[in-house]
Amino acid sequence: MDANGSRPLEDLVQWNDELSELLKNARNGEPASAVTFRRGHAVAAAERVTTGLASPGQLVDWAQAVHFEDHVHVDEGHQDLLTQFLIEISTPELFESVTHEVCQRWLRILRTSVASDAEAAKR
Repeated sequence: MDANGSRPLEDLVQWNDELSELLKNARNGEPASAVTFRRGHAVAAAERVTTGLASPGQLVDWAQAVHFEDHVHVDEGHQDLLTQFLIEISTPELFESVTHEVCQRWLRILRTSVASDAEAAKR
């Protein structure tokens, strides 16, 4: 862990290791600073399922951990979109089961959001 104590949370948000290890480290860590959850993190997580690197159940577990971690803040510029992603993925019993297709739909939504921002920046 680094000196500021945020590394376990950064690793969790970026899904940089085995999920069980990330969850354990995030729970046991004492974060000194907040980590920001961004669209790129959501894209990378959904891609893990669509490429077969993670199961839908693992994505649910990851989203629950990220969503309910007090020291993870959602990027304010895209708060509605990212909060919706985390809520829907972390509570499939309230929305729909997380499947390969659900992940593909979220990837389209997130990538469209990124592309729209890139287009707007060109103007």
